[in-house]
Amino acid sequence: MRGWARPGLLALSLSVGVAGAHGEDLRFCGGAVQRSDLPSDLAHVVGDQTVEYAVDQPASAVVCSAGYEAAKCGDFTSAYRIFDKCIAAGYVGAMIWKAAALENGAGGAAPDLQGAVELVRRAAMSGTSGYATLAKLDYARALYLGRGVPRDEAAARQWFEAAAGEGNEDAIAALRNWTAPMGAAPVR
Repeated sequence: MRGWARPGLLALSLSVGVAGAHGEDLRFCGGAVQRSDLPSDLAHVVGDQTVEYAVDQPASAVVCSAGYEAAKCGDFTSAYRIFDKCIAAGYVGAMIWKAAALENGAGGAAPDLQGAVELVRRAAMSGTSGYATLAKLDYARALYLGRGVPRDEAAARQWFEAAAGEGNEDAIAALRNWTAPMGAAPVR
């Protein structure tokens, strides 16, 4: 396949970046909670909109999005705790978010390509609108590149076709540029 070679499974970016590189506490992307006896110090209250609060709450769409926030802030301990409970509750977005973190070795861990691609595969098979389409594309890429799974062009093409059938522009472009084995003409 020519014209398409973006490394990585996911279009979502959960980059490690500079956040947390110097050991600071970034659970709120602004530093640690500063406790105060003053009732007017509401800027530092641990409330229901904080990652610290979300870690201990049951899975919900809002709690799962706090996992994404924690990952973007560099707090992968909290992010993984949130993602794991959201995945157990069936939230497909959390599967994709955690897969991106696993693939990138976020939080200083070694990349886990097999774990990442398994989450993407589960998300692709979920039938959840939007997320499943993205996951189909990402699973197709993993199969095509042999990234976390054995390389399988035939299976990759099936997953690209499934994502393209749901209107994913990247999958449509990948199929348009597909070069079949033995030098056959690309798909139009």
